Amino acid sequence: MTATRRRLGLLLLAPGTAYLVLAFVSLALLLVSYSVRTEQKSTLFAPFDLATWRAALGDGYLWSTVGTTLRFGLLVTVLCVLIGYPLAWCVRGLRRPWQVGAMLFLIFSPILVSVVVRSYGWAMLLRPGGPLGGVLGGWLYHEPGVVLALVHVELPFAFFPILAAVRALPAELSEAAADLGARRARRFWQVQLPLTTPGLLSGAQLTFTLTISAFATPALLGGGRVTVLAQSIYSDIQQLQWPHAAVQAVVLLVLTLAVLAIFGLVGRLAGPRRPL
Repeated sequence: MTATRRRLGLLLLAPGTAYLVLAFVSLALLLVSYSVRTEQKSTLFAPFDLATWRAALGDGYLWSTVGTTLRFGLLVTVLCVLIGYPLAWCVRGLRRPWQVGAMLFLIFSPILVSVVVRSYGWAMLLRPGGPLGGVLGGWLYHEPGVVLALVHVELPFAFFPILAAVRALPAELSEAAADLGARRARRFWQVQLPLTTPGLLSGAQLTFTLTISAFATPALLGGGRVTVLAQSIYSDIQQLQWPHAAVQAVVLLVLTLAVLAIFGLVGRLAGPRRPL
């Protein structure tokens, strides 16, 4: 019966999986085809030419943009994990359902609002004369303001995978460790943290990939002084620089796949070890 259900599940998943793979492969090939040309027309076929790649890879501004994008991704991910992990334990410790619901709604609420509205709201808070302008007024149109807004936007994506891992952790394990004489710090480092690491890595992976592809928040709160890859790609498309935009899109895609591979490797290394 179990084998039959497994086959049925695979059969139901097959059409959607095939569609996603086909869409990904076709779009990736289309990006590569646009990147290996020099003419500025949006035609599907054009002479093969690596001049755009040579010019782009030798462009210091492109590498500066890549560095800014990766720096934002790393910083926002670390901050979201540092905030989301203890917050998940706090939510687990709540006993009354209304408290849990209120806390989850408060954390989830940024996703319910348009990213443009959220970014504009942060601009109003950080502007001179705004509620936070006196303390954080220098952050507007600079990297700290962009990071602050991105943490607000991406925190739910880090929090909920961590919360799922924390809630799945049996309370008896910590109690058993305490009965064996382990102190609170040792119980955390040797029992709780290793068992919740998969959720932590899932949240970090999701946060990082969403952050390095963010467009609206850096564009609105960066004020033209902060540029990430998504903005640079959009600017090239506006100017009909299709080959250069495709090169940057391929770079962003490779960075995303590399990050996914690294997180997958870390997850396997940090996972429970099987007996030989």
